[in-house]
Amino acid sequence: MLAFIFGVQLALFLSNPITLLSVITLFATLLGSACTVYMMIGKPINGLLGLISALGYIYINWQAGHYASVLDQFVFILLIDLPLIMTWKTWGHRIVDGVKFLHIRGWVITLAVMLLLWVPVIWIYTHLGDTNPVWDAIVLIIGATASIYVFMGYGDSYTLWLLSDFVNICLWISALFAGYSASSLPMLLTMAFYLVTALYGRFWSIWSGKQNK
Repeated sequence: MLAFIFGVQLALFLSNPITLLSVITLFATLLGSACTVYMMIGKPINGLLGLISALGYIYINWQAGHYASVLDQFVFILLIDLPLIMTWKTWGHRIVDGVKFLHIRGWVITLAVMLLLWVPVIWIYTHLGDTNPVWDAIVLIIGATASIYVFMGYGDSYTLWLLSDFVNICLWISALFAGYSASSLPMLLTMAFYLVTALYGRFWSIWSGKQNK
């Protein structure tokens, strides 16, 4: 999967004008894709790869006018990448009592809060000049919630990441058709790759583990 997305992104890069934005997009998407793969197989190097790719995504989203996504990437860096890099040997051991999971009541509260926040966040980023405030706002809300739950040791963050991948795909499809970002197609492909690797990790690896048992 990683070799495939590397080949596709490199082909896109070489078939279009080479600019600072296209170079940053290439490296950010390649490192971001590698990050998800290393995360899937449990290698702590994903923290460093995630940090570098997130910095690239900050630049890409800023150029696209996705200001909510810029904040989302900063939250990701502060709550996931930096703690993982600084404590990479013991990061997984910090959850003393094991991974926690939300009950139905917790999920209802989480979803209700995210939906309640959507409209005011749309209003805020509309006034800040965001190019796509509807999708960008929900990207921030879901992504930040997932980052907070990872930091707090909740395994439910996995479901939120799947949802985050989906709304990011919607954001970049919208950007592609609106034509306001040269990074739309590479970012769209990267978000689709994130979704595929997340689905693989969520369903195939679990099924494979049960078969091995």
